Amino acid sequence: MVQVLWSTFPRLMEQNLNGLLDGAQPTALKAFQLYKTCRNEGLWNEGLEKFARHLEDFFSRPVVERRKSHFDVHLRHPMDHHLYSDFELNFRSAVVSEQSITDLASWAHNLIRVAKKTSAAFASIDVMTRTIRRITQPPPLAKAENIEFDDFCEAWRETISKHYGSGEDKEFGEIVTELKWLNAELKRSEQGARSTPPPASLYLTPGESEWTTEVYRAAFEWSEVPDYPLPYEPEKKLVKELMRVILLYRIARVSKLPEILENREKIRATLLDRCEVLLDRKKLAS
Repeated sequence: MVQVLWSTFPRLMEQNLNGLLDGAQPTALKAFQLYKTCRNEGLWNEGLEKFARHLEDFFSRPVVERRKSHFDVHLRHPMDHHLYSDFELNFRSAVVSEQSITDLASWAHNLIRVAKKTSAAFASIDVMTRTIRRITQPPPLAKAENIEFDDFCEAWRETISKHYGSGEDKEFGEIVTELKWLNAELKRSEQGARSTPPPASLYLTPGESEWTTEVYRAAFEWSEVPDYPLPYEPEKKLVKELMRVILLYRIARVSKLPEILENREKIRATLLDRCEVLLDRKKLAS
């Protein structure tokens, strides 16, 4: 299990870093900007304090359940979708909880420590925490959203250089090289899945379509997903990918391992997303 997690560490770290925004709250400045916009549009005519409480409640919802209508009910009339797009946060307009940062740092530290059998300072919880905080509190000109694994590696290297000296540890260099290779392999695999001809990989039989809908419903409700309905293994690549995510989801529902528990919500969100792709609720990335 540890080696499976390690082989996907670059992608899991990307997802976890960007996923920190899912549970974040807007900064005071962002909340004030949204308040002023709603007042100027005639959507709100009360005070900032009450508006801020509604914002806090809205952003406290799990991101997969968050809808425009949940905030519209507090306004004089529904906002348009252009204005609703302003509710999206990035790392400059969001406040990420210290607990979320600590949890992710602990997960990364433990996985590196166990997978590579190292107790080196570069993999310590302190270094991981400082690295993640460097991403969630970006300096001027640094990226504030759509974080990629290379961005994490750069922040990791800069953190070590700033707090532990400029000399690069040989073991650190070897691990980063390995992780970048794993990241490149994951990208090649994902690119191959995207380039699969649609007729052979996208079209579902009625049975597969109904099953995918049931999987989506089960993931949304955090319940057990049904087994694949056909007596043979699926041949479509996207269905095979869905089956792999289902395996992780089933492990996540029952596992007590910290590295799994910390990623339960991300695994669930990934399963929902894969179902939406197959059901054509989303367009595949070109």
